[in-house]
Amino acid sequence: TYTVVYQICEQLNPTNCDTANVTVTVSAAPIDAVDDSGSANGASGGVAVPNVLTNDTLNGAPATLSNVTLTQTSTTNPNVTLDPATGAVNVLTNDTLKGAPATLSKVTLTQTSTTNPNVTLDPATGAVNVLTNDTLKGAPATLSKVTLTQTSTTNPNVTLDPATGAVNVAPGTPAGTYTVVYQICEQLHPPNCDTANVTVTVSAAPIDAVDDSGSANGASGGVAVPNVLTNDTLNGAPATLSNVTLTQTSTTNPNVTLDPATGAVTVAPGTPAGTYTVVYQICEQLHPPNCDTANVTVTVSAAPIDAVDESGSANGASGGVAVPNVLTNDTLNGAPATLSNVTLTQTSTTNPNDTQDPATGAVTVAPGTPAGTYTVVYQI
Repeated sequence: TYTVVYQICEQLNPTNCDTANVTVTVSAAPIDAVDDSGSANGASGGVAVPNVLTNDTLNGAPATLSNVTLTQTSTTNPNVTLDPATGAVNVLTNDTLKGAPATLSKVTLTQTSTTNPNVTLDPATGAVNVLTNDTLKGAPATLSKVTLTQTSTTNPNVTLDPATGAVNVAPGTPAGTYTVVYQICEQLHPPNCDTANVTVTVSAAPIDAVDDSGSANGASGGVAVPNVLTNDTLNGAPATLSNVTLTQTSTTNPNVTLDPATGAVTVAPGTPAGTYTVVYQICEQLHPPNCDTANVTVTVSAAPIDAVDESGSANGASGGVAVPNVLTNDTLNGAPATLSNVTLTQTSTTNPNDTQDPATGAVTVAPGTPAGTYTVVYQI
């Protein structure tokens, strides 16, 4: 419960005042945790409930890990627990509960599919092994019975490990389809050999260029966006000028441009106010056809302009110049306003004998003007 004290005072008589209190009761948001249910296999364990917050609410809206704190208060089985970081209820096996890694002595390893029949999983070792479907005298070929050799590869980054039978792709390998040719020879009778091909498809890294926005002063120009790459990613990591190529593909104003060497979007001095769009593209340097595009929306504002009141005087009988130049104390974008950067116009006068000359900025009084105080209004 909070109190606001306010005062009212008569405008005509400012010392005539009175005060009053406002008592405000602020209530907590209604919160509702709703029961859930789920199931899991006791032997293998797993997730019984993906997120207990799914049907819970805070202030009538969905409760999430960003607006509520989640805590397990009890469980009837220590193998069934709530993960407060995700909201999941997990059923754990004894090994996972103890943090012990799964090993081939505790699990059965089964291959369910392969994109190449020559690249298969060895259930005895857990390695992807080219020998898994090879045979010697009708029985499985193994590293204890045959000698394994790589005979060729179409990319030196895609190689066979003869000690394990695994085909490995090195980091930084361009996307494409490559072939490794290998040979197996019987150890007991080395001239007894055969060859096979392994086809390896290397995919391009996911690339994501995300839209940006920025602003700048049109009169002086400047940097609207320091680096468009800041929110872009390549393979889930930040995109940088060392791993992508940056290119401007279009702009709706030639004064609003992208610098591919820095990622900055700049506005040239003297650009009219408005909203403009620069379209850019990022391409993976390792695999140039892997590209994505995004838009940069740039709002260019007009320069601040300030016309300041002046005063002057002249002899009504003879006339003359009352103010030599009304622009003397006026500014455009913080700098002096001059007849070269502003247009000067008289909008009104209270005496037709008192006028402003838009070519010089002078306010003059015609001879024979009656004495008095007159006002000339001008616009820049």
